Amino acid sequence: MKKATIASVAVTLLLLMFACGEEEGVTPRAPDRVEPTTPANVLKNVAISFNQRDVNLLKAMLGPSFVFYFDPRDVGQRPPGKTYLIPESWSRTEFLQAAKNMFDKAYAINLSIPTGRVGTPGENETTYRADNISLSLLVMIDELNGFIADGGYCNFEFERYESAGGKKYWRLTGWWDRTSEFFDEYPGVEPVSLGKVLVLYR
Repeated sequence: MKKATIASVAVTLLLLMFACGEEEGVTPRAPDRVEPTTPANVLKNVAISFNQRDVNLLKAMLGPSFVFYFDPRDVGQRPPGKTYLIPESWSRTEFLQAAKNMFDKAYAINLSIPTGRVGTPGENETTYRADNISLSLLVMIDELNGFIADGGYCNFEFERYESAGGKKYWRLTGWWDRTSEFFDEYPGVEPVSLGKVLVLYR
């Protein structure tokens, strides 16, 4: 897997995580969660949930039938040091357990999901799909070592639902990991993907 073992890389990434936009020595307040009234807002909250290690927020963004689909080229592989073979998909419960373990054990986490290309569903749409959305994940094991899943894409599927008060919200029902594809341009380099990193915390 792609390990971030060079101290300067780790320090730079950690500084970006915790001090980006810092003015006069004051670290800016963490971004607030947003109402999941659009698919883009759902993904913003998913990123916030990872970065703030908030499994309850992540849980609230996932529909009851949520499925995480592993990158097809990861299926059947055994990550280093593990006996577990990566399946085709995880249920909501399995995904949340791995995320919770990561939140509890990782030294630092930074998930970035730029949402500018997510788009907006039509007024009467109750399901929506956003494909080829870029994603990057940095998970630090300690101050110097970690894993980077960067440069790949994911596909997302959403459903709309109505609250008891009649307000319309969206939640995530499907997440297709394709983050290994970035490594097609780098033969001989073992791909690391979002799914593989999650499996390490399964």
